[in-house]
Amino acid sequence: MLFSMSMVSVLSMFFSNFIHLWVLMEINTLLMISMMSIYTKSYKSVMNFFAIQSFSSLILIYLLMVKNNIDSTNPTYTSINFMLTLSFSLKLGLFPFFFWPPLINKNISWTMLLMMSTSQKFVPLLIFNMFIDQFTNNQIMFSIIFISILSSSISTIMNSYETNLKKIMTLSSTNHLSWMLMVIMFDSNMFLIYFITYTLSMIFLCSIFNKLNIIFIHSLSKIQLFNFKMINFFIILNLLIISGLPPFFTFIMKINILKIMIEGNAYLASFLLMAMSTFTLIFYLNIIMKMNTLNLLKIKFYKFNMFDMKFNFMSILYISILTLMLTFFALFIYP
Repeated sequence: MLFSMSMVSVLSMFFSNFIHLWVLMEINTLLMISMMSIYTKSYKSVMNFFAIQSFSSLILIYLLMVKNNIDSTNPTYTSINFMLTLSFSLKLGLFPFFFWPPLINKNISWTMLLMMSTSQKFVPLLIFNMFIDQFTNNQIMFSIIFISILSSSISTIMNSYETNLKKIMTLSSTNHLSWMLMVIMFDSNMFLIYFITYTLSMIFLCSIFNKLNIIFIHSLSKIQLFNFKMINFFIILNLLIISGLPPFFTFIMKINILKIMIEGNAYLASFLLMAMSTFTLIFYLNIIMKMNTLNLLKIKFYKFNMFDMKFNFMSILYISILTLMLTFFALFIYP
């Protein structure tokens, strides 16, 4: 089922007809519902997911068919575009329908959470990318920016009080989706790079959390307890990539989006997105500090041995090389 869902997401990139994409999206959803019904004990979560996805898909296909049969000069054309934007928000779990993903994802495994955060979001975003060029009305564009800003703000605020890592990663996915909507509005190629970078980081984090059976933030001390130094380092690295720390590629994407928005005189929207991104970074750094509590105690009460010094030196060297590579790569692509 995982292989089939991954293949459906890859195949969707080669279709340009929205009916074909809608069928692929429904196949992906049916595979996810089947997987949840087999491996999840909470049948309430399965039924909620089925009801939400079915309702949003029916609204989506109905509105897309109506939109194709109405002339753009018709007064109802703008209303249909606005309803279409809301149906995408329901499908993806963005504002004002941000409440359902955390409630469902807290009852599923890390593998299914990975597919919910990546594969389930990819095809609806591709359909959204097809129709974003047809949204010529400024009101619709402002509503999309408004949804993105509020989704980022609410996910950041809700993350501040969470200790369940499944809910945290779900709200993090909502935060990244808000940025992906902004990326799609300006450059679809940049969106693909952003999505692939985010997916690779999520694959690593969900695999480690699944292997070590980590669900809450305080369970992260297992990594220090068993002295998994390299695993600890790569978890920190992937958390920083997801958070958008300056050397990494997610930061480069966000800077380019902010530059395009400032050039388009969207000063307030760019400021709010930048502020929410800063708060998200602070939150991820808080997780990293809690994760390394035992290590900090070791540093305080014990002397360094040679292995620790060697590992710390190699970590700094690795991050420095990665920073230089990404910086030169960014300057080469976006001069």
